[in-house]
Amino acid sequence: MNIKIIDLTRKISNGTEGYPGDHVGLSVNQLARAESDGYNFSVFTHLEAHCGTHVDSPLHFVAGGTDISSLPLVMPPVVVISAKDREIGPEAFAGVSTLSNCAVLIHTGWDREIGSKAYYKSSPYLTPAAAQHLVESKISILGIDFPSPDPIDTQVYPVHHILLDAGIPIVEGLVGLDQLSDTDGNEYLVAFPIKVAGIEGSPVRAAVIVLDND
Repeated sequence: MNIKIIDLTRKISNGTEGYPGDHVGLSVNQLARAESDGYNFSVFTHLEAHCGTHVDSPLHFVAGGTDISSLPLVMPPVVVISAKDREIGPEAFAGVSTLSNCAVLIHTGWDREIGSKAYYKSSPYLTPAAAQHLVESKISILGIDFPSPDPIDTQVYPVHHILLDAGIPIVEGLVGLDQLSDTDGNEYLVAFPIKVAGIEGSPVRAAVIVLDND
């Protein structure tokens, strides 16, 4: 069996912005350098739970919901949905035979806007009807290549509530979903968070594991 790993994680660095793009989400301080101290040692002086490619657990919007440290470690099969419209409704999933227990990854190509002002201001989003369809389809995880499944200017976050109320984690800020244009059922998502108790989100190293039996 051959195994291929496709990295879907945004690279972040000192000064990377935090949601919704108007402040710093990651600050790194290097306390020792190999050139002068004999070793390198760095600390995160500021790291937001929702910086870069990250996962939202139910606790993000559900009082008493599952926190990041309690999310089960799963590797669900991948279904990639290509969406061209900024508003993504339930019709985007028409024709897909089954979504049950799958990681549904929505590919819009919006990751090309990372670093631009448009990335947060005019990003795609799901409608509440689309979110309800995913809940009724019993998906395992939702993954998106844009910063939020809700419109950036929302004050009520209906899509977050619908998905997280149903216990469905949301992986936001994926990159490179164009590498998955030919999925055939042998692709599986991994997106494991840092195991910190009591918090609602965490950066992840997201990747798709491709299994080839040939």
